Amino acid sequence: MNTDLVLIFKNLGIVGLDLLVIPFIFVTLLTFLNRNTKAFLANGFGVNSELYLGFIGIFFHELSHLVTAVVFGHRIDKVRLLKRPHPNRRGADGQPDLALGYVNHTWNQRNWYQVTGNLFIGIAPIFGCAAVLLGLTALLIPSWFQGMLTLIADPFNLDWSGFLGALGGDDHPWIRWTIMVLLSLNLSIGGFDLSAADFANSRIGLIGFVTIIVILTVGLTLLNVASGFLTFLTGAIILLALVLGYALLISLLTNLLVRLALQIKDH
Repeated sequence: MNTDLVLIFKNLGIVGLDLLVIPFIFVTLLTFLNRNTKAFLANGFGVNSELYLGFIGIFFHELSHLVTAVVFGHRIDKVRLLKRPHPNRRGADGQPDLALGYVNHTWNQRNWYQVTGNLFIGIAPIFGCAAVLLGLTALLIPSWFQGMLTLIADPFNLDWSGFLGALGGDDHPWIRWTIMVLLSLNLSIGGFDLSAADFANSRIGLIGFVTIIVILTVGLTLLNVASGFLTFLTGAIILLALVLGYALLISLLTNLLVRLALQIKDH
């Protein structure tokens, strides 16, 4: 049994960085940027513009909530993966019905698994839309996908030369990139932002999740079998960071394009 406290705290730091700090940074930045984009769209072009320009993202946003809620055993009360907003109508909360989709679910507050699941349900759209982007990369820009896999083959010794060497191998990259960017723009507008309800839902399960990862990391370190777990986890998070970094770049581009369109419209 390995009781090295320095190693235990080092491994806890790696896991905390991988599972808490890095995802939090991307979730916060993507949410802020895409909320800002949606606000400009709604104010400048009407609430329906969010639906027209971001329907793919909205669909996968809500689908991510739904699938994760089912995985964690929540009761699904009502689902609309895509809907038209009705600002002249009042919702159940008495506010204008501006929802573009929703997943209403309930859970057993005495069931730790279901309670902890709220964290994953709340942030699921970020990871669900990232998975869609990763799939699109594999389909449309396979050289980039292969490059990312090469990069994370040894996550603690990143192969940047192999990553760069794998790029640019497509026969018609401009056609594929055009499709990729258009789909990415739609995903970013509709999918990569969390609502206040999503954040509130996530906080419910945070304590349970932190407890689980601390116990798991300490246990694996004590048994001297943590290296494989840390390697896999870090590789997965680096891959996620690459995809979300691209999503952040696309979100910034989307925001700038919307602002430019508003400037043109107003003049």
